[in-house]
Amino acid sequence: MTEHAAPITRYTRRIASALTRAAEQEQSHMTLSRLVMVLGPRAHRLLLLVVSLFNMIPGPPGYGGTIAWTTCAIAIAMLMGRPIRLPGIIGERRLPLGTLVKGSEQVVKVAGILARFSKPRMRWMTSAAANLPYAVLVICVSVVMSLPIPFINAIPNVGLCIIAFSMLNRDGVGVIVGLVATAIGLGVAVAIFVGAFHLGMAAVGAVA
Repeated sequence: MTEHAAPITRYTRRIASALTRAAEQEQSHMTLSRLVMVLGPRAHRLLLLVVSLFNMIPGPPGYGGTIAWTTCAIAIAMLMGRPIRLPGIIGERRLPLGTLVKGSEQVVKVAGILARFSKPRMRWMTSAAANLPYAVLVICVSVVMSLPIPFINAIPNVGLCIIAFSMLNRDGVGVIVGLVATAIGLGVAVAIFVGAFHLGMAAVGAVA
């Protein structure tokens, strides 16, 4: 059965297995740099899926920004065709393994369900040639998501997650859906940013 499993199912099982093995070594936390080494410094697409999923997990102040910049760093490495090396300020950020293991187990279940609807099609949109535009898109979106404005990264991140999932499952139709979701998310983010800017200007005008 394993050899006939959808690509995304195999990838999510790989993530869950790697995190479980790390937890079995009596580790309570894992740094982002260690995560890169465990999953593979050249596994750009896989790690983009992982960090987009991590961004859906609530975290302390600054967590979302850290994940956004991690996403950006991975995409830059993909764009340059180089192994992933995170800057120390990002790479040394520690994440609770217990939470990640539980999350990865749920991801495997969800991936199994989604794999019933997602299948390899329009593969040209997920080929190696797509890495360059994919990386550029992720860099642009992650920079927007790094802005310290509440809820600005939620919808764009969902889009990136769909694209990452579809890239790994070789599903070009899914990539298109992800692009639409990302575009909507960016539109909402711009609206929030503009609203926050005008609100701030109004507050300054009231004080003056």
